[in-house]
Amino acid sequence: MNNQDVDLLLAQNGKPCISITVPTAKYGRARTQNPELIERAINKARLLLKHSAWPKGETKLLDYRLDQLNDNLKFIRLQEGLAIFISTDFFKIHLLPFLVKEKVILAGKFELRDLIYFNQFLQPYYLLAVSKKRVRLFKGCGRDLQEIINNDFPKKYVEEYEYERPSIGSSSSSGLKSFERDKSVMEDIRISDFYRHADQSLTKYIKDKEYLFVAGVEEQLADFDRISRHLPNIAGKIPGNFDVDAVHPLAETAWNIIKEKVKTTQGKLLTRLNDDIGSDLALDGVRNVWRAARQGKGRVLLLEKDYHVIGYVYPSDPDHLFLTPPVGGGYDIISDVADDIIRIVQEKGGEVKIMENGDLKEHDHIAMSLRY
Repeated sequence: MNNQDVDLLLAQNGKPCISITVPTAKYGRARTQNPELIERAINKARLLLKHSAWPKGETKLLDYRLDQLNDNLKFIRLQEGLAIFISTDFFKIHLLPFLVKEKVILAGKFELRDLIYFNQFLQPYYLLAVSKKRVRLFKGCGRDLQEIINNDFPKKYVEEYEYERPSIGSSSSSGLKSFERDKSVMEDIRISDFYRHADQSLTKYIKDKEYLFVAGVEEQLADFDRISRHLPNIAGKIPGNFDVDAVHPLAETAWNIIKEKVKTTQGKLLTRLNDDIGSDLALDGVRNVWRAARQGKGRVLLLEKDYHVIGYVYPSDPDHLFLTPPVGGGYDIISDVADDIIRIVQEKGGEVKIMENGDLKEHDHIAMSLRY
């Protein structure tokens, strides 16, 4: 998944769109409940279609796609969350590596909060597994890790140290000790050259701000540190012997490190938000954020992952948001104000950051830094 996936979903606007998120289990006995949870969500979607005002031809097509859903999921290994998006000309399934709330929504657009949240963790990265026998390079995104196999990697160490055995056979002899010491020094030099060659090949792949993880036993990690030109890119080190195929633990460890880095970044955003509010460069509360977003003032929108609120506006004054139905009628209902704010900010070139539930409690769950 990437920003293009989100953009494609954002483009599905003004047509019937079904958004389904289901909490699923990846391991253990709880996995047996996954089919029942998914079927329950599908039945809720069918019920929404049955009672909707969308044209029957369109709802019939969506109902047909719901029928095909279980076949599409049959051979997929589920994770902690499942997101499904269906419209008359669009169908997409995303596996989410975090817990979600069950949501089944039929509207004129997709509900994308969970995908935007997930996308924050999907900075591409590279992982270099080093050992004395070979150096392997992987490209990763989230929990997905794929080995790069081409003329550059993997690199295999070839022992080319040639020597003439000493004539004295005792290991206590000074000649043999000198030979063993010389051989050890030569091996260290050759290992350093081996890693340096791998580091040079790595330059082709690593860009300025891309994360690099390095995995290996402590000695090899230290050896690589001494020769590498990519130390500023190293986001984490993963100690252990990964000379054999061990992709899953490498991917899981890298994913956990990235999650912690994102949380650190979110903490810095909260600190800056508080400073900006004190300087009148940010505001909070859904009514204030709604007005500023519509006026194009939004630089960075921050809102909690599961924050939803219904709103009401008069067509003649759409910047003025009500949180309870105004007296006298004649108003439009906004089924999810937070979702509309996300779209408005993105359309006007601002950033959207989805925070953990509770992070913005002091700001009524939503806030925004301003351009001016």
